[in-house]
Amino acid sequence: MARLPAATRLVMKLDVWSVRLTGGSFFMWLFSHAQGLARDPQLRGRKAQALVLVTTGRRSGRQRQVVLPCFNFGGRTFVVGSKGGAPEDPDWVQNLRHCPRALVYLNRKPHRVNTRIATAAERAVLWPQLTAFAPTYAGYQAGVAREIPLILLE
Repeated sequence: MARLPAATRLVMKLDVWSVRLTGGSFFMWLFSHAQGLARDPQLRGRKAQALVLVTTGRRSGRQRQVVLPCFNFGGRTFVVGSKGGAPEDPDWVQNLRHCPRALVYLNRKPHRVNTRIATAAERAVLWPQLTAFAPTYAGYQAGVAREIPLILLE
């Protein structure tokens, strides 16, 4: 994997710090505005929360942190392995496939979770709700051959 530029790594660290300290992410705010979620009166009460997901690196064994939007539909809390519509899964999804135990910081509190990929039946229910809420994900899925995984946090 190519090493990210120092400025990008710094911004990612600041976003992790922001979510852990305040519960909010500047990049999640940008995502919500880009999706029109802040302007849609029907969706105003529902928003994607920012969380910090801490996984164990599958090769290094080191702790890896990433800020992600977290969704809750029908009592199911999940994150989306979209990687912005890239042809491969994000590294954190691969890490969770190797070691499904993780730590999440949600609402400024740490929670130990078990993770798993949503089954086909679960995805059939959750995916339409997700894409109605954030249509960008439908565009990501249309542009890639892989099925974008929904990772349930339990």
